[in-house]
Amino acid sequence: MLVREIMTGNVHSINNKGTLKDVAYLLAVYGVGGLPVVDDKGKILGLITEKEIYRPKEQVEMDNDLLLGSLLNLRNPQRFISELADSADLPVTAAMIKDPIVIHEEKSIKEAMQILYENRIGRLPVVDENNKLVGIITKGDITRALEK
Repeated sequence: MLVREIMTGNVHSINNKGTLKDVAYLLAVYGVGGLPVVDDKGKILGLITEKEIYRPKEQVEMDNDLLLGSLLNLRNPQRFISELADSADLPVTAAMIKDPIVIHEEKSIKEAMQILYENRIGRLPVVDENNKLVGIITKGDITRALEK
C-alpha cells in the first residue's frame, strides 16, 4: 500500500510569511498539533508544532524579546493573541523545524512507519516529485489502514 492511498490530502499549512500568532490561531481553529510551513508555490520549508511554540525563548532564533510558555493557551486563541500582543509577530520561520523529514507520496506505508518510528515523530508531511506538499500521514492513518 502506498502513502498517497492513505494520507490526508488538502492538509492545512501556513505560509512562511506567517507569524506565531497565525500559527496559534490555526492550530486552535483546525484542532491540529502542527502545521507544515510552505512557500508561495507550496514547497515545504519546515514544520511548526505546539512543541516549537513552547520552546524556551533562548532556543528560538529571533531578534526581539519573546515571552512564550505560560502565555500560550491554544484552547482560547483570542486570549493568547491579546496576551502575547506585539511579540506574537515573530515570524514562523524563526521557530519552525527547518528541513523537516518528509516522505514521497509513492513510497510504501512500511517506509512511512519506519521513518515515524526511527525518528519518534507523529506526523510526516507528504510531498510530490517537486517537493510540493500534497498531504500528511500520521501514525493514526497507518493504524486505521492496517485495521481494514
